[in-house]
Amino acid sequence: MRELYQVVEVGPSWYQDNIPCQEACPVKTNCRGYLNLAAAGEFEKAWELALDPNPMASICGSVCAAPCETACRRKEVDKPLSIRYVKKFLSDWTHASVRVDGHSYTQPPPPVIGPPRGRVAVVGAGCAGLSAASDLAKLGFGVSVFDALDQAGGTALAGVPPFRLPREVIDRDINGIINENVELRLSTYVGRDVTLKQLHDEYDAVLVTAGCFEPNYPAEIKNLDADGVMAGIVFLERAYRGRPVEVGKNVVVLGGGYTAMDCASTSWRLGADNVSIVYRRGRDEMVVDEEELTETEREGIHFVYLASPVEVLTTEWGHARGVRFIRNKLGEPDKSGRRSPEPIAGSEFDVPCETVLLALSQNPDTTWLADIPEFRVKRYRDLKVDPDTYQTSVPKIFMAGDYREGPSTIIAAVADGRSAAQQVARFLDPIASAVNVPEYHEIVTLRRSSTPDNIGQIAGEAELARVYHNMSVDYDRIPRQEMPKLAKRERRGLFLEVNQGYDQAQAIAESDRCLKCNFNIEIIGELCIICGGCVDVCPMDVIHMVDMSDVVDDGAIPAVGEAKKWGQGVAFFLDETACIRCALCVIRCPTDAITMNRYGAVMPAMGKTLPKESIDDEVHLDLTVGGGRAIRPLPMYDPARASGYKNGHNGHVGENGHAAPERSKEHVH
Repeated sequence: MRELYQVVEVGPSWYQDNIPCQEACPVKTNCRGYLNLAAAGEFEKAWELALDPNPMASICGSVCAAPCETACRRKEVDKPLSIRYVKKFLSDWTHASVRVDGHSYTQPPPPVIGPPRGRVAVVGAGCAGLSAASDLAKLGFGVSVFDALDQAGGTALAGVPPFRLPREVIDRDINGIINENVELRLSTYVGRDVTLKQLHDEYDAVLVTAGCFEPNYPAEIKNLDADGVMAGIVFLERAYRGRPVEVGKNVVVLGGGYTAMDCASTSWRLGADNVSIVYRRGRDEMVVDEEELTETEREGIHFVYLASPVEVLTTEWGHARGVRFIRNKLGEPDKSGRRSPEPIAGSEFDVPCETVLLALSQNPDTTWLADIPEFRVKRYRDLKVDPDTYQTSVPKIFMAGDYREGPSTIIAAVADGRSAAQQVARFLDPIASAVNVPEYHEIVTLRRSSTPDNIGQIAGEAELARVYHNMSVDYDRIPRQEMPKLAKRERRGLFLEVNQGYDQAQAIAESDRCLKCNFNIEIIGELCIICGGCVDVCPMDVIHMVDMSDVVDDGAIPAVGEAKKWGQGVAFFLDETACIRCALCVIRCPTDAITMNRYGAVMPAMGKTLPKESIDDEVHLDLTVGGGRAIRPLPMYDPARASGYKNGHNGHVGENGHAAPERSKEHVH
């Protein structure tokens, strides 16, 4: 079948979309930037860059859902970068190694500049509320954060296991937010110790980020009031905060999300011998990431798929003795896009247990809102919240995070809290919500003729490539670095962190796998002689020659229409999704027609769109050539240490333990 090609005009938005990790991150973290800094051993600078858009960066280094990794282009080569665990390393290393004025490093809170120009009450000291408080403080407002618990952290504290997220990591992020303009009012239950109406009257604005802690008890499951049945979120909060909690030797967990995984792993650590997670859909429909699922399986947790609970079986004393299920088959997709489970008549079966944990989602508690007439609703979904301004029907009251959208991820809550802070600021003072940085785009063209002939030649073509785009000579052969973990026999304690963290060599090796997606190929038609050398040398089949007759012209780019008039004309199709930035095409081109463009940007916040930047790492890693060599140091790790390292050079190892580069094969037509 004939393939047609649509021409698009290259501009700032196209370049930005080609940095998929940053575009996938809800807070627009410059992942590529801090990875590049980490690869050069600039750990403190890398941490500053990771922390800048995300006040919960330490927490996210341990438990982020990592949408950046799902989007990472490296997966087209082998496996995506372990962006989350490099961030964990940077947080751990900086807090352990950096000293400021003779004291241990603490994350710097927002600077206080003058007296606050307004006061905002934030209800809920979780990730959304604390992120909003951080941004509001930066914008010049005073913030009081109220929470019913005696510790800040919200779901990260009460719902995420300490063996995944140590409590000192949560404290790092909290310390980076609290300052003279941000106060914590803990052990303060809004609705009992203070009313929402009081906050409304005393503050200039109120932002509700109270999370989802109201368990879901499905009416179709019988006997959920039996002894031994407990909501998963309640069970986790009690266990992680040191309250008495017991499980039997046999535990059944109902659900298939992160809460279900945590309930199962926690039950096993508390002494259960047999733990089963029962999910109404199949394994492929689970919303947890593959690593979390694999680790839960590794701990010996039993999974039962395609089964729905019918009733809790009880003893004559009213205590749970098991759960009856009915098997399912998958039908048509529901509104979420996942196939709906359909019960199979006559397929009931029982699973014996003494403890049943419900991980079947949670809802926000709206009962404490009732002193405001507009908020007297039966269901939380009846609350009217403007999706753009986060404003409720009461102008001074805003809602954000899980309280507004239902249970989500930590990084999504951070983004929602930050976006809500912008809207609160705009409501109180339109000038305060502006970012005092003009929008800026920079495209730097790197080409062979701009480099002195005697630079970069010593180590062969691969070293010359590093001059152009600062890649390590080994980057394409470094395997994804596996996170060192506690063995199963060592995991019984609730407070023993499973992920032991990268060492420096691993962090640098993993960071050096980055493909630097702010670099893109450009072919200058006036210089190209259509020799096909770039097509032949490309190891990833990125560059193709296609007939101009196969190019779709919508008239948007006049030059395309002119080119199509030449019947024998050809165009170059560039598959940027496959490009690994090796620069062999730049080196191979005899007429200097191929360049690599380095893109950088600073974009301010606009509406709900959070600010983003892509150039800070280039300030520290200057790509110019100075003193007869590229400024970036040679890689600081020995790739041979990494399990699975691919030695593509017949065992010939060069300086610093690196395999000597092999000269590319050229095919002559």
